[in-house]
Amino acid sequence: MQIFNLAAVSLFIGSSFAADCFGTPGIGNKFIEGYWDARQKMCSNTECAYQQACTVRTSKKYTAIGSATLQIEIKRKNTAGKAGFKDCWDATENIIVQCVRENDLYSGSWQANGQLYQINGWYD
Repeated sequence: MQIFNLAAVSLFIGSSFAADCFGTPGIGNKFIEGYWDARQKMCSNTECAYQQACTVRTSKKYTAIGSATLQIEIKRKNTAGKAGFKDCWDATENIIVQCVRENDLYSGSWQANGQLYQINGWYD
């Protein structure tokens, strides 16, 4: 039983690191679908070679009284000489949920297990 509990805790900890959020709060939440689209392109390897460092860009328009278009970029790279991007889905979800959805910020990063993910949003 002890071994199972340790394994379960290790699995949970590996995918639940907090994102580092930065920037000035705005209306990032209004553009969240653009962030999810960029995540899909990166982590499903439709715009990135499998397990390779890459950058994905997309844009999302929001219209209320006026309109604004946010440019969204996600980058991934390896750190500490480790290869692979096994945490792509979890890491990018952590950034989007913690930074964009919960704090209305446009940018954040996540680094663990030899991987670095950075998400940035900006207006043209």
